[in-house]
Amino acid sequence: MSDDVIGIRGRASSGPRWTAFRDLNNEAARLAGQGRGTEAAALLERAVALTRVADADAAGLDGRARALGNLAALAEGRGETGEALLLAEEALAACDAAQAQAGDRYGTVAVRASLLVNRAQTLQLLGRLDEALADLDTAQAITTGDGADDVYLRVSILNSRSVLLIGLERWEEAEAAARRTLGLAAAADPRLTGHPYANLALIAQSRNDHEQAAAYLRLAEQIHTASGDTASAALAAANRGRAAMRAGDHAEGLRLLAAAEEALDAAEQPLRAAELRYTRAHAAFQTGDPALAKALLPAATAALRQAGHAVMLAEALALQGDLLAAEGDFDAAEAAHLEAWRTYADAGALYHLTRIDQRRAFAFTRRAELAADPGEQQTYLRFAFDLAVPAALATDAIRHGFAPGGPRERWAATVAVPAMAHALSLAAALGVGALVSELLEHMSATVALHAPAAAAFAPPPEPPELPVPEPDGELLSFAASAFVTGASGDFPPVRFALPPRLRVNPWRESQLEPWIRETERRYGFPIRSDEVIDTW
Repeated sequence: MSDDVIGIRGRASSGPRWTAFRDLNNEAARLAGQGRGTEAAALLERAVALTRVADADAAGLDGRARALGNLAALAEGRGETGEALLLAEEALAACDAAQAQAGDRYGTVAVRASLLVNRAQTLQLLGRLDEALADLDTAQAITTGDGADDVYLRVSILNSRSVLLIGLERWEEAEAAARRTLGLAAAADPRLTGHPYANLALIAQSRNDHEQAAAYLRLAEQIHTASGDTASAALAAANRGRAAMRAGDHAEGLRLLAAAEEALDAAEQPLRAAELRYTRAHAAFQTGDPALAKALLPAATAALRQAGHAVMLAEALALQGDLLAAEGDFDAAEAAHLEAWRTYADAGALYHLTRIDQRRAFAFTRRAELAADPGEQQTYLRFAFDLAVPAALATDAIRHGFAPGGPRERWAATVAVPAMAHALSLAAALGVGALVSELLEHMSATVALHAPAAAAFAPPPEPPELPVPEPDGELLSFAASAFVTGASGDFPPVRFALPPRLRVNPWRESQLEPWIRETERRYGFPIRSDEVIDTW
């Protein structure tokens, strides 16, 4: 493999028999890095065909695994996730056969690790998080050497871990992992440093340090561009667009997102382009241009649905529900929101279920505002209330899974409190005074409520801006890398115990306890301990 191509090299030479194969595979990797996926796939198919002979030795089988892995990566980029998994399975079988003949003579263990982490990326897209984490853990366990391939894989796996921690909003651990990745990457191959720089930018954004985030993203984009990694450069530009949107520069943000989508289309990465099309639609809706959002969203949703990209499909469906609710088509909005809810439920994304339920609650609240009949208004308010209270209780409880410190407190102030404020406004509108009192006691037992409850029914005009998934984790082309989300035992945070249940009035049955039980039933995790204490 030439020095301008980043990837797994191998140990021993595969010999003159496989020279034609090596040339085809390496040229395909170079073309893919330039965004010429169709040409690359054609060369890889030819390379694989050379290895499909009865007397293929270990070197040929190892090569087959490499070429099939590259084809799997290209298939995923096209949105053909099922094909990607089939190719990865065949590649792993080739690894088995190669190792049975020659052990790790040709560096097949490193190839296996690379295949596993890239398969984890595909599984994550499909919402199969347990399987994705298992592949990532296995890749880490078998990467034990000190050679160039092992160092390269450690960069890839550690980079994936930092993205995982970002998704869990464990910012301090994520920053430490990203900085370790940066140090390893700088020593191994400076072209890899664009990935940890992009992750450090996401961490800076979480702290509202937009200037630092923009600086990191410029570095990432420059490094990817200089290394000829077209797709990664486009993703870095897209992240700069997101940063500009967060900083309030909407015109520049939309311009960068559109340019990045165009670049990914040109680089034959339609799935990534579809993610960005959804991002553009979401940005347009948030900045008051629903017409543009409606124009962009259908094509993005269709591509995400075809690929089975669970998380981003759920987000697109939720945005579709928001758009329909804004137009007053509330039945269609509820159908879209429910499909998003089911998609997240299948993926086990519990926090995102609460986000969808909050959006459903706001839609029902708006429907109540527009209802002329008082009976209908009460019905829709009750629907909103039944969604908002458990969602608010669960959102508050999620905070107890964070390590103590800034991220935990930011969650409370910017996510849990707005959700509870909406629930309180609905409780006041329905005249459920006893529950309002107990909700306030419940919140004050864990963190001060910074926003007072509404005295009259005056719901916020729009749902609070809630954290949404970042679809564009930094991924390493044709190497072990994955944007994996979910819990991992490798990074156990310091956690506070769940707070106790409260007995506000010993002479009256608790109004809140049934809601706590319903919340735990609905979302499948405890929000309070079994201990009960008196507040009086």
